[in-house]
Amino acid sequence: MDDNQNSWNHQNNDNSQWDKWNSNASNSSYYNQPTHRPYGMGFTIASVICGLMSITACCTGILSLPLGALGILFAALTYRRGKNMNSLSVIGIVSSCAGIFTAILMTVYSFVMMPTLMKNEAFASQLNTLTQQMYGMDFKEFMEEFYGYSFD
Repeated sequence: MDDNQNSWNHQNNDNSQWDKWNSNASNSSYYNQPTHRPYGMGFTIASVICGLMSITACCTGILSLPLGALGILFAALTYRRGKNMNSLSVIGIVSSCAGIFTAILMTVYSFVMMPTLMKNEAFASQLNTLTQQMYGMDFKEFMEEFYGYSFD
């Protein structure tokens, strides 16, 4: 072996190969860049997207609940024991909980306000016209036949 051999081929003048991923190497050509994305970013991004869609769809009630539950589940899947939770995962949990809470609040509000709204003649006639077109009966008949509920 030649003494003038390139130092990047050998470390400490022995026959071990130079570790190109070693961040302490002074002749590193990689400038200590990370070699991969942090683990769990797919679930983190899915959590944030589901949380934002849950908030967006909160007026539907039914669609917002599973989206919020999926957002919380995806954020929980990113949790690693002994490490802090990623800030995007926390945003996903908060937005999912806000979407679920708002959907429940709007659903309860609509059921509480329905008898009051049915006393308004303009609202009742529009609702009767809509259910007549969809189901062939007015809204009061529809509620009595399918749900056993009357507005009297």
